[in-house]
This record gives sequence, structure tokens and C-alpha cells, in this order.
Amino acid sequence: MFQELFASKGADLQQRDRTSFHWHIKDWKGLEQKTRSSPFQLDGYTWRILLFPRGNNQKKSISAYLEVEAPEKESWYICGQFALVVSNPNDPHSYFSNVANHRFTAEEVDWGFTRFYDIENLSTKFLHNNQVVLSVYLRTIHDETGILWHSFNNYDSRKETGYTGIRNQGATCYMNSLLQSLYFTNAFRKAVYEIPTENEEPTKSVALALQRLFYHLQYSAHPVSTTELTRSFGWDSAESFTQHDVQEFNRVLQDNLEAKMKGTPADGAISALFKGKMKSFIKCLNVDFESSRTEDYYDIQLNVKGCKDLNDSFDEYIAVETLEGDNKYMAEGYGLQDANKGVIFESFPPVLNLQLKRFDYDYMEDTMVKINDRHEFPAEINLDKYCCNVNKDDPYDYELHGVLVHSGDISSGHYFALLRPEKEDKWYRFDDDRVIPVTKKEVFEESIGDNEVKASRDSAQMIKRFTNAYMLVYIQKSKLDKMLGNVENDIPVHLKKRLDDEKAKLERRKKDKLDMQLHVKVAVVNDKSFNDYQGFDIGVFDDRGLEVSPGVDIFKALKTEKLSTFKQNLMEHYKMEADQFRLWTILYRQNKTIRVDQPLSIQEDRSVVDKIRETTCVNHIVGFAKLYMEIAQDDKPLPALKNEHILLFIKYFDINEQRTRGLGHLFVSRHDKIASIIPSLIDRAQLPKNSSLLLYEEVKPTLIEPLRHSKTFNESEFQHGDIICFQLSISQKEIDTLVRKGLIATLPNYCSHLYNQAAVLFKPTGESKSLPEITLVMDRTSTYSTIALRLATQLKVEVASKIRFTEANSITGQPRSIIQYKPGVRLEDMVLNLPKPQDYLQHVGFDHVIKPILFYEVLEVDVADLDSKRSMEITVIGQTLRKENKISVLVPRISTVSMLVNTIISKAKLDVHDPMRVRLFEVQNAVIIQEFSLEQTVDCVTQEKAVTIYAEIIPKDELEMNVDEDRLIQVVHYHNKPSERYGIPFRFVIIKGEPFEQTKKRLQKRTGMGDMDWKKVKLNVIKNLNSEQPSVVPVTESLDAIQITGEDALGLDHVDKSTRSRFSSVFDKGLFIRG
Repeated sequence: MFQELFASKGADLQQRDRTSFHWHIKDWKGLEQKTRSSPFQLDGYTWRILLFPRGNNQKKSISAYLEVEAPEKESWYICGQFALVVSNPNDPHSYFSNVANHRFTAEEVDWGFTRFYDIENLSTKFLHNNQVVLSVYLRTIHDETGILWHSFNNYDSRKETGYTGIRNQGATCYMNSLLQSLYFTNAFRKAVYEIPTENEEPTKSVALALQRLFYHLQYSAHPVSTTELTRSFGWDSAESFTQHDVQEFNRVLQDNLEAKMKGTPADGAISALFKGKMKSFIKCLNVDFESSRTEDYYDIQLNVKGCKDLNDSFDEYIAVETLEGDNKYMAEGYGLQDANKGVIFESFPPVLNLQLKRFDYDYMEDTMVKINDRHEFPAEINLDKYCCNVNKDDPYDYELHGVLVHSGDISSGHYFALLRPEKEDKWYRFDDDRVIPVTKKEVFEESIGDNEVKASRDSAQMIKRFTNAYMLVYIQKSKLDKMLGNVENDIPVHLKKRLDDEKAKLERRKKDKLDMQLHVKVAVVNDKSFNDYQGFDIGVFDDRGLEVSPGVDIFKALKTEKLSTFKQNLMEHYKMEADQFRLWTILYRQNKTIRVDQPLSIQEDRSVVDKIRETTCVNHIVGFAKLYMEIAQDDKPLPALKNEHILLFIKYFDINEQRTRGLGHLFVSRHDKIASIIPSLIDRAQLPKNSSLLLYEEVKPTLIEPLRHSKTFNESEFQHGDIICFQLSISQKEIDTLVRKGLIATLPNYCSHLYNQAAVLFKPTGESKSLPEITLVMDRTSTYSTIALRLATQLKVEVASKIRFTEANSITGQPRSIIQYKPGVRLEDMVLNLPKPQDYLQHVGFDHVIKPILFYEVLEVDVADLDSKRSMEITVIGQTLRKENKISVLVPRISTVSMLVNTIISKAKLDVHDPMRVRLFEVQNAVIIQEFSLEQTVDCVTQEKAVTIYAEIIPKDELEMNVDEDRLIQVVHYHNKPSERYGIPFRFVIIKGEPFEQTKKRLQKRTGMGDMDWKKVKLNVIKNLNSEQPSVVPVTESLDAIQITGEDALGLDHVDKSTRSRFSSVFDKGLFIRG
């Protein structure tokens, strides 16, 4: 019966024990709504059938479950495969069954079927004389990995496996799988740790961000975030939802790190780990001639299509092609010869990355496709036979340590990594934030793809087919100890200290947050903190960030603590008696200012501290309780408060020091004239007795109102907590002198300056990228010229007028568009996302507000002169089309092309001096549309964005061509459709009488293509290149014999393998990592 019930399910499960139990129910209708069978034993556990004869949470079907009795031990579980069977007591062959698998735990002690069998059908089919048999067939199953049928609720990867995962930002699973693989290549991790990063910031330094990620992977109890790392790449949030090619990401990341390692203890580490050498050769069969080229490689791309396993792929990779017949090789000095052409490895690296070509181009379908064919790979492999330099004492024996897997099709899918982190033969699946143990079967059988079976609709088989390895990581056996060595002692001290400090700070915040559920923070202002404060109001209280301006004392009190008790604590802290101080509440006014309001009453003394917080905060949920502490002066008793008294605060603007300072508080009578306090103000500011003062009221930051001395305080509507500001009265001549010096002469102007201050982060761009990033605090009304002057002073640049600014994209933070120079344009117009003044007033300092970015570059000419000059973007081509260098040049608008070319030669550091040796041409739609003579003016060179301007050193064969016999033609790139071109077109010389093979060799050299790619190129002459439907003539023999007019071009028909097009159907855009 077991075989019959479980034949199609769980054939590969390893059984621990099994039993069957039969419950003969003799009074079906008399059963209670919830009833259990008698117990039975299996594998040390007690089991029962749990039955709801009239249904559980529904009434149409009986509900039946298998239940285990929880043992008296912690962290127990048992895996069971079972079948519940209902049968006729008189005919055991008449039955209905349902099979289930379950991991029984303390949280889930029962499992089964809520709709097991229809109640009406039961009566007619199985119920006989009110009797029925309910049976269970149970197998307990061996759990090899410890996670069989796990629900993963509250699963803890670190606790279960010792490893932690990486959170997915959106579509970063491809990156997560590679990062885990690199992390467990311990020698790589050690090299990353050796990069000096003490003075860097994680969101600006790829090396530091990666060090921090590795440290967290090593020690964090929770899944790690890559947000810091991707920010260091210069990626915006959109990049987190873009899947990139893993091979491309790996190379770009390692190129970036390799550059950072130069001149450090880690210099050369990337090459030492991943670099091997291969030799491409052509060896003549009948003469002693061989042409070869040795190249470095960091990974090997192996075909999957047509190869059953890894050995087949390597065999195909080094397969020799014989060049014979029409395809003979032109050997220098020997003419056309039969030859063997191929590739052989000269060395393999300690860590061998094999890229399986799961994503490839389908020429028939003209699109990228995923190859899901079955492709096996071994746990161990010897590669000696593929290498021409083998050391018998150190063979190329490799062990598999990583399998990166893609599950899905070409347009969507998921990436994860199967890794063997230690020398011990244990494998784990690193699937974003979850790490689980896996069996070798999952590694070597379930990630190799499967051959297509069109008739099959088995979902498991389809999942197996579309889940397959695309990258393998092998480590050389003799280097295992070094590659997987312990890196505990290699963690930089500064990194550990920084992260430990951050962790401690985070723990303090968590503790404070929990603490604040029971406690309240009380901010206490006194005259000393007020006198030292620079700014508006009497201080800054950031209720959200729980920070205050310097000098304000913070106390912690229980929310339920009485104010009278809190006052006792203040007396102990300040060592004062009760009659030496008085507490006042501080409130936000309707105009969003914060002022001292009223003294605490006797009734308020009996209230709790949290009540004060609620009344002194805009947001009643969080924030400070705020109090002003009036302290008796000069050992005198506190003045008795009368109804006519008003408490005022005094600020003095010191013109010489260009700052304000508090001068404490004073009490005035409502009926006194404002002039009555002038002697006291002069005395407090230590000014000459006969000084003339200008008095103002600080109503709010944007309203500093002059006061009339002859009015009374009552007539001027003063109330408790108002602020009077004053300064010396100076003549207009003195004002003019101060202004000429760039100083502020009046209090209202000073307040306006203070109110309009903003912090901006200046980042270098263009040719100035080597210059530093600088944060400047300046007036938002500062002009272009003033900003440039401030920045030039910080940069120690002599001429501020050469600084040009570029606005930043508010989303990506990358340079957007150049800001046109206008002397009077203001900072707030130049930086569109500049925080508002109110944003700064709510925070203690500028560091607590996100700084907007303004890019800068130091030009070779004055920005004002740009009107008479023209900035041009030129793409300079090297010896091959694969070497491009984009430069910006600035030339006078009335200059000639000759002057422009000379500027290009200088800027691009070309190895020529004569402008006649350089060709300048325009390209649109991948076709040359115009070439320029040196006598033309630069006005002839287009400014259209759709046109690209190229410059190149004219090739040697063109300079030496026979103008009477040879021909100069245009060569373009396309694929299948000659009207849809791409890439860089170029000029090429057809040499009369040159063998076709030699011509193709020159063409290949000019394009910079490798042999494998060049083999796939088809040569065609495109007739009437610029027509809507140009015709194509295949080239099978010498180009010398084919007529190619000026309206035609030689077309190279091959797949566009540039980043954007190659993965256009899979990946949205090309990948970059900020340098």
C-alpha cells in the first residue's frame, strides 16, 4: 500500500521509519465536532488522527489531519510524509486518499486537509451501517540539510548556517550572488581589506563600501544591505531595479578595485588571483612559420550549446581550425599557406571563473536567447591537457567552490549562488537575504539545465530546465589554503573601530528610543546658554532629531515624575536653593518662533513632566519638554513678579566682531518707555556711556522691526519672552566703508544674511575631477561671481573667473547641464533643490540637512569669454575602433579647423604634431557625413546633438597609398539590415593587387576585433548607402575587383556587442561604477 500511495511522490526521499494505523469508527453520526483517534507510535513520537466529521470552518467536507504530540524538549521537529485514507469497512479496496508532506514543529503540530472528502458522497460510497475506516500511512523522512519542508518563518540564517545573506534592493540578486562568491574567496577579501581607506567616506569610496559590506557579512547577525555600496558606485535608485550582466559587473568592479590597489599592499592582487594567459596562434603546416599573440584573461567564456559537459566545452574552445583552399593564410615571406588556427592556454589562475554562455545571440531569430540545455560540470577537474606549460609538481587540478545560478528566461528571472565556503565539502544556497544548506544533488543535478521535452508538462521538470548555472568558480587544489585562509587578523583596525563605534551609536539610539517610551528629555535654557548662542530665537530645539543648540542642558526624567521632584533634581545638579531660580515654560508661537512664555505655577508643580512636553511641542508624540531657568543675579533674591512686569531677552549686534551675542534677560514695566532700558543696554554691552543705539524687536527671522524709543512697552505690544536686539548707531559714511570691505553694517542686514545661509557641496567634474569636494556655507542670494570667488579661495585657484558651474540632477546626483554665466545670477537660482531657510532653522547645524550638489570645473579661459569661444565635445579614436577618448575643447568662434585640430592634438596628447596628420569628421546615424579641411572655420562644424564629431590620426596605409591606383572607401557596421547601422564608421584603403586575406587582416586590425568575433563578420558592399532601402552585394573575393562608388560603402555585418545593444532584451542599460 505504501508503494501505491507514494509511488509518484518522494521517490528520492530517504525514509527513517514507517507505519500504518487504522481507525475503525463504529458510530460516525455519534462523533463529536472535534475528535481524535487513539494514539500510535512511530520514530519516538506519539501520533493521532484529528477529525472534524462535520467540517472545520466549512460544512461541505469532512476535515482530517495528522497530529503529533509535542515532546518535552526544545527545538524539536520531525519530517513526515503521510497519506490519509478513508475506506469502506466491508471493502478495503474501495477507498479515497490524499498525500501530504510536512515538517511537524511546536508551532505546527497538525497538518492535513480541511476539505478532505465531501460529506454527502461519504454516506453513499464509504459509510456502511454508520461505520467507516479512517487510516494513516506514515513515513518519517531523514532531513539531510536540516531544512526539509521548512516554512522559513522566523528563519535565522546566521544561527542555522553560520552565514548571513544580502538584502535585495529591487533587482540586485545578480550582484548579491557575485558578492557572496567574492566574499568567500578569502584571498580576495584580504586584498580588499588591504586598500587604504582611513580618510574616505563609504558612499564615495567603492573600496571602503566593499570593506564594510564584507565586515558585516562576517559579523552581522542580520542580512546585510548593499545600499551604501551602490551609492559608492554612483548609482541612483533606478539602477537597483536594473539587472545587469554578471560578467560585465564583475569586470567593471574588479577594474575599479585594481585601480584603487595601485601603490598599496594589495597592488597586483586581482591579477594574482584571477589572471591567466592564453595564446592565439596560426601555425603553417608546410613551412616553418607561426604567428601568435598572448593575451591575459580574467574569466573564460565557454559554450553550452552543443556541449554535454565542461570537458566538451574546453575541447571546443581549443579546437584547431584548418585554413586551406580559399581560406589559406597569407604568411609573411611565404605567401598563401595551409595552416592551423587555434587557441591554447599558457596558464590558469588560482581562482578560475568560467562563464557558461547561457545568454547568447540567436542569428536565426535575430535576438538574445537563453540556452537552457543540460550541461554537466564536475566537482573536480584537471586542465593540464588544455595548457602548453604544465608543472608536474603543481598540476592544474581544481575543486568546484561556487556555482552561480539563473532561474527563469531571457526577459525575467532570479539569480542565486550555490557556494562551498570552506574546504569542508558542505554546500549552501545564498539566495539574497536567506542562506540554507543544500545537498550535492541540488548543486550537480538541479542546476545543470535539462534537455527540452516538448510533450512534458511536468512543472518540476520545467523548473529544472530553466534553472541552470551560468558561472562556475573553481579553485586550484594546491592554492586552497591560501585562497581560503583565515582573514580574521587582516581586518583594518580603523574599519573595525569605525564600525564598532557606529554599532555602539546605533545601540545607544535603540536604547534611547526604548528609554523614551518611559522617559522624557527636558531641555533647560539659562542666560549662559542664551548668551553663547548664535542664531534666531533663544536656541534651537530639534524635536524630531532630539538635538539642541550648544550650551542647552538636557535632563532625563520619568514621564510620570512630578515637576516638584524634577526641580529638586535641578537644585542638586546646579547646587542651588529653591529660592535662587524660577522655571518658565517655552512655547512655539503662531509665527513659528519659540519664546519663553509663563512661569510655572504652584498647580503645575504638581503635574507630571510629560505634561510640560505635550504643551511645549508642536508634535505631541516626540520632542523635548522645554524650560527656561531664571537664575537670581548677584546673590540677590528673585524679583517678585507683578502683573505689569514683562520678561525680555537682549541681543547685541557687535559690528566689529560681525556677530550677535546674548546679554541675558531683564524685567521691564509695561508702562515704561523703551528708552528707559538704554542705559542698562549700554552697561551690559560695555559701551561708552554716551553711545547712541538703534533698537529692534526680533519678531521673527524675516521681520526685525525698528523700535521707537518714545513708545512704551505696552504701546509696542511687548509680552513675556520677546527679544530686543540693538546695535551702535553709525553714520552713513561708516556704513559705506563697512560695505566696501564686504562687512555688514546693520542688524536687519545681518539677520537677513543669517536667515539666507545655506550649505552646498561643490563637486569637481569634467577635466577638474582630480580636485577636491568642498562644502561651503554661504548666503543663498550670493551671485555667481561671489560663489566662484569663495570657491577659488578654498581651492587656492588664482583666477576665480575661470570656474564654471554645472547643476546636478536632483534624482541621480550626476552632472546635468552647464549653468550659463551671468554675473548677477544667485545661488538659489543655480541650485534648484536648495533647502528652504525654514529647513535650516529647524536643525542644530548645517550637517543635519541634506546638502545639495553643485558641480564645478576650472577652465583654461574666463567663463565670461565663453561667449566668444565655443566648447566642443570630440571623440578621439585610437589605432583601433575599440580605443575611444572623449575630450572637451574650447576654441575661439572665429578660429579655423586647423586651430581646432591643434587644440585636439594638445588636449588628447596625440603622438603627432602636424594637423595634416589628423582627420576631423562628423558622423550621423553611424555614417560619415562630412570631413573637414584645415582651412574651414569651426562654424562649419555642427552643434547638433545627433551628430558626433570624431578625430583620428590618419593611418599609415592611407598616408602611403597610391592615389592613382588605390582607393579610399567608407566602412560601416550593421547587422542584417543595412539601413540600421551602429558603431563608428571609418575610412579604409583598398590596395590594388592586395590578396583578399591580407585585406581582411588589415580590416580586423582596424576594428580591434578578436579572432573569434572576426570569424562571424560578413563582408558586403552596401550600394546607395543613404537610400531608404540600400542593396547588398556579398564580397567573396578581392575588394580590388568590386566597384565601390562614393555613394556606396563596405558593410561589416555582425552583431552589435556594445553594452547597450548586446543585452537590450535582458538589461535596460549599460553598467558603470564611479571611479
